[in-house]
Amino acid sequence: MIHPEAGRRPAPASLVARDDLVQRYLHPEGELRPVKNGTSGHRGPTGAGFCERHVAAMTQALVDIRKERGTFGPAESDDPAVNLGGRPAGPIVLGKDVRFTSDLAQITAAEVLAGNGIRVIVHRGGRATPTPVVSHTILAANADGRNVEGGIITASHNPPDEAGYKSNGLDGGPNTRTKPIDERANAYLRDPSGIRRMPLDRAVREGLIAEEDLVTPYVRDLASVVLLDPLRGARFAATPLGGSAHGYYEAVNALHGTDIRVVLGAPDPRSADRTRDWDGKLRGDPSSAWVMKAVAGVRAALDVPFVGANDNDADRFGGEDASGVLDPNHVLCVLFDQLCRTRSFDPSRGLGRTIGTTHLLDRIAAEHGRPVHEVDVGFKWYVKGLLAERYVLAGEESAGLSVPRRDGRPWVTEKDGIVAVLLQMEAIARTGRSIGELYAELEAKHGPHRYERVDTAATAARRTRLTALSGARAEVESLLSGRRIAGRAVERLVVGDGIKVVLDGGIWVLKRASGTEDIIKDYREERGESLDTARRASEELDGLLGLA
Repeated sequence: MIHPEAGRRPAPASLVARDDLVQRYLHPEGELRPVKNGTSGHRGPTGAGFCERHVAAMTQALVDIRKERGTFGPAESDDPAVNLGGRPAGPIVLGKDVRFTSDLAQITAAEVLAGNGIRVIVHRGGRATPTPVVSHTILAANADGRNVEGGIITASHNPPDEAGYKSNGLDGGPNTRTKPIDERANAYLRDPSGIRRMPLDRAVREGLIAEEDLVTPYVRDLASVVLLDPLRGARFAATPLGGSAHGYYEAVNALHGTDIRVVLGAPDPRSADRTRDWDGKLRGDPSSAWVMKAVAGVRAALDVPFVGANDNDADRFGGEDASGVLDPNHVLCVLFDQLCRTRSFDPSRGLGRTIGTTHLLDRIAAEHGRPVHEVDVGFKWYVKGLLAERYVLAGEESAGLSVPRRDGRPWVTEKDGIVAVLLQMEAIARTGRSIGELYAELEAKHGPHRYERVDTAATAARRTRLTALSGARAEVESLLSGRRIAGRAVERLVVGDGIKVVLDGGIWVLKRASGTEDIIKDYREERGESLDTARRASEELDGLLGLA
């Protein structure tokens, strides 16, 4: 059901108040929820789900693990000397989005790190720092042997009263080693007496918290990833939607001579200038047509062919051209095809796609003679492959992608929404065609693919059942054994991060529970002009699996 306020700006009285969030962060009411890292860190509503005690406990847990192993992220060894290459552990880069809670949480994390004698790097002036910039900073520093790791205070595209905290290890990517963090952090939630902390002003005086310019090195280095020459002389627009990419497109213009008009460029911690998503929530998801109504009419008013967009921590992308708000799957197809045509990457490099992403990418990969690597949802599953130079493009349908530098070296090991927007501008400027037109050409060549993802509020019973089945492959196989679904034979079954059933004839269905919200996500795709069979298959699967 579409909420009656979907696509509308919020009434001023409904917006979050900074004083209220400060009170909830510092003095939460009720029993605290445990720390639980999902696909991208720990998230929760400000208060019982995310407060000062959560951040302090998580940070002390990260410190303890780092002291034992040399890193709080994944590593081949438990020996700190091996993991650090015989060098000392370096500073921690702390990024954040523009939420009021993120300002507070960054201070908490910095004070705990300083209290443990660990140096902290933040951007100058307390400004927000996007997720891909933290990853870029880590990889650049570690190329010089500095052993830097990172933390990012963000709940990504979630509403402004929610907050989150994720960690990035020596590989610069989302931390895949989160169970020890949860265990130790929850112990500190129960007994915080072991948390060491130094007041911010003292930490600054003692040189344990330092401000650096993190914008310029990242923006200057963008020329190693994106062909910027075609953009000069063309005009585009971009919006950070009030998020942490504010100031970045202006810096691209200043350093690279481009003409990108910035819309809704000021930090918007209350989401006052955003429009409500399909369910009435103030998400910052730039791939949602409801969210993109915040910039409706801008493309025509500025007379530009394309408006790019990012979410709150700038790891997601969105956009609008003459065909309308762009589907992330369509963008991934176009950019993968364009990169195959314009970059001289080794033929062994292939496509990375998550289990819920369009299979049209597989047909494009086959045309270019490149392999396809399917991974579970969550960008953390791409980190090793990105460092091993396995991909031309690694992407997911929820508007995330990462690509290598033009010479093939790794760029970042996170999603990079800023690069995604600039790559779309490159493709448009170089070909003279819109993303919508380029996608239509791909469908004309490889056949139409109809795709949809339906998000529904999760009942406790349905979520519990789906979660249980996702860990019980044998039971799923038994329930589907010998079955034809929507009249089609089952070709492949993927059980783990949800349940994916691939049927003959280019049809597949995936059902998975969101890792960050109380939502069941139902993905369907069908090769052809209709989704009728895929929808029928989805309904039949609900019955067969006890999810109806």
